[in-house]
Parts: sequence; structure tokens; C-alpha cells
Amino acid sequence: MPLSDTSSVGSTRSLQSHGFFTINEPMGSQREPAASHRSATHWEFEEEKALITFLATCKSEAGDIMSFKNTVFTDAATHINIMFPTQKGTPKSQSSCKSKWAALKRSYNAVKNIKALSGFSWNDEHGILLTPETSGAWD
Repeated sequence: MPLSDTSSVGSTRSLQSHGFFTINEPMGSQREPAASHRSATHWEFEEEKALITFLATCKSEAGDIMSFKNTVFTDAATHINIMFPTQKGTPKSQSSCKSKWAALKRSYNAVKNIKALSGFSWNDEHGILLTPETSGAWD
């Protein structure tokens, strides 16, 4: 419904209750709706694993750079929300799954690059092993 639709008292009240205009403003007056205050999406380790496992089943659709279409992330969100019906924060969405996948890829590539550097040691249990010789590089 357009913001200026005041054809009935109910429409006007509905628009007012959603923050589109206040009672002190003229009936045709419009302003931007208040910013939404959505809860952040929270990812538990098991949910991240479920996302990776789900995307692994779709890897043939991702190509060499593991870039998935939005429909895959929509399906991943549905899958995770079914697997984990009670979650902290908001339920997973297509965009939250896509963002999480991008963050996981960045982390993976950072570790991969660190492991390839001469003079740096890495193990999967403890992460990077800093020595007096390599600690200066992190400063």
C-alpha cells in the first residue's frame, strides 16, 4: 500500500503504527520508516559445519572458485533452520549464509597463505606457532 493511502481509518492507523508518520503531521505527510532493529545472526560451530557440509553437496554448481548462486544459499538457510530449530539470534537467511560463506573462505585463504609462507609454522590444533623470530612480523 502506498504511504499516502489514507482511504480508511484503519489504513491510516496501520501506517502510523509502523512509524510512517505521526499523529501530529498532516494526513498526506510522509517520512522514512524507522530503521529496523533486527537481531544479528549468530553462528554456532555446529551450524557452520552444517553450512559447509551442505555447500559441499552442491560444489558441482559452484565452479572452480566455489561461488554459489543465491538459490543455493536459500536452500542452505532452509536446511540449517530445519536442523537447528532453536537458534541464538535470527534464523539463518540467504544473505546470512552467503556472508558466512564469504567469511569462512577469507579465513581459509588467510590460513592457506600463512601455511605457504617461509618461516611460519601452522598446525590445525593450535594454529600459528609464533617464535621470537616470527613474532615481529605480526606487530
